Amino acid sequence: MHTTTIRYDRALVRRALNRFFARTLGKPFFAVFSLLCVYFIYALASGAWTQISTYIAIAMGVMSAVLGIVYALRLRASEGFFDKSNEPTVEFEFSDDTVTMTSDLGSSEIKWEVFEDVMKFSDVWLLIYARGGYITLPLEQLSSECQAFIDQKLTARTA
Repeated sequence: MHTTTIRYDRALVRRALNRFFARTLGKPFFAVFSLLCVYFIYALASGAWTQISTYIAIAMGVMSAVLGIVYALRLRASEGFFDKSNEPTVEFEFSDDTVTMTSDLGSSEIKWEVFEDVMKFSDVWLLIYARGGYITLPLEQLSSECQAFIDQKLTARTA
């Protein structure tokens, strides 16, 4: 069993959400979106705008609006912890069967089987569970033994 206390701040929560969105959408999404933007600028500048261009632009606008709204809602929900909590810390207990999280707002326990994946970045891990939910774990606040334990549990889970 491994126990650690993690102190969260708004910058960490925002960085985790940005990385989650970037990894979830993927490089192909950003490449295609960028190419379409370049095409639209060219089409407008050269007068080659067509009805198809209009439909694609509308679809991109709607998609951008939806992604923006989803991002804003996720950020608001993530930062809601700071508005409700007196102390922005969470104590984690990683056992063989569960991950237990305790803060001044309460406690919850998640079985390892619930986790679908881990998104690993150089400074933070995101433990992914049902429908895009995740737990943010900054590596600077986790011991190397705790990191190895989490990695072992998730590797065994996804293997």
